[in-house]
Amino acid sequence: MDKVFQEILSMDGVYGLILLSEDGKILFESLDNNYFAPEKSTSSWKIILDSLDDFHEMDLVFEGGRFYMLKTASGILIISMSLNVSISMIKLNCDIIMPELKKAQSGKGLKRFFGL
Repeated sequence: MDKVFQEILSMDGVYGLILLSEDGKILFESLDNNYFAPEKSTSSWKIILDSLDDFHEMDLVFEGGRFYMLKTASGILIISMSLNVSISMIKLNCDIIMPELKKAQSGKGLKRFFGL
């Protein structure tokens, strides 16, 4: 799974990413905990996802960084990054990995694809 997200994770200023299922379960994570220490509880992620209502993509900008969130065929992709990362490059890379995530969804199940 690291190969799918390798291009995004190798970008300067990207701190990490998480792929969550629709119910808030962590399917994949690769994080720099100095910058991004998410809650491990599925119930906490579920509350956050429910509060977002219905969205396709979201760019949340804060004083110290930003989160880009994207609804995919496999769940919700959350990318943590610094303010100077090109959001256009992030979106382009997300568009490139979408077919692989869609293929995983229609295959023999996400658990096998993500090594769960």
